Amino acid sequence: MDGRLEVRRKIAHILLGLTIVSGLYFKIIEEKYLFFAIIFVTVLSLLSAKFKLPVVSFLLRKFERENLLNDFPFKGALFFLGGALLTIRIFSKDIAMASIMILTFGDSVSFLFGKFLGKIRLKFNDLKNLEGILAGMLAAFIGSLFFVNIIEAFFASLMAMFIEGAGFKIGVSDVDDNLIVPLVAGTVIYLFRTNFVVFRIF
Repeated sequence: MDGRLEVRRKIAHILLGLTIVSGLYFKIIEEKYLFFAIIFVTVLSLLSAKFKLPVVSFLLRKFERENLLNDFPFKGALFFLGGALLTIRIFSKDIAMASIMILTFGDSVSFLFGKFLGKIRLKFNDLKNLEGILAGMLAAFIGSLFFVNIIEAFFASLMAMFIEGAGFKIGVSDVDDNLIVPLVAGTVIYLFRTNFVVFRIF
């Protein structure tokens, strides 16, 4: 794995997340804009897999993993936008913003901290380490505190980073954490906010 490439990817990940959250907070970004962005990125992905597009090819060389260049370029950005849109669509605005902040900082800080300072590998996922997961959880917790209370922020960050560290699969296929992490975080916050009333139905 190219360390410099991954650092660039995580910085781009943070910038994308902050752009979305800032846009939501200041009412600049609406659901429809994210939907159009997903369509645009999907078209770019399909074209880029077949053709070398000016500027786009340069960006892909700088930010895309080699194994995705011909198979699924812009995969991370597409799933990030998709995860953000689903979260906004399902949950209230404050929950959605907190959940996107957890994705924005949890994943990126986990990787960056783990890469440079991590030593203890997780037994259930040897690609991750304990120090990175804990640092990611702390960063996610702090970021989400701007929008939800301390209890909601803590447990949402805890569960989201557990899922991020463990990896989530459907059958034998990995589910992209850009999609699953904000949905897990949002669900946890929603459950705490409603006093787990959904479980009382059963």
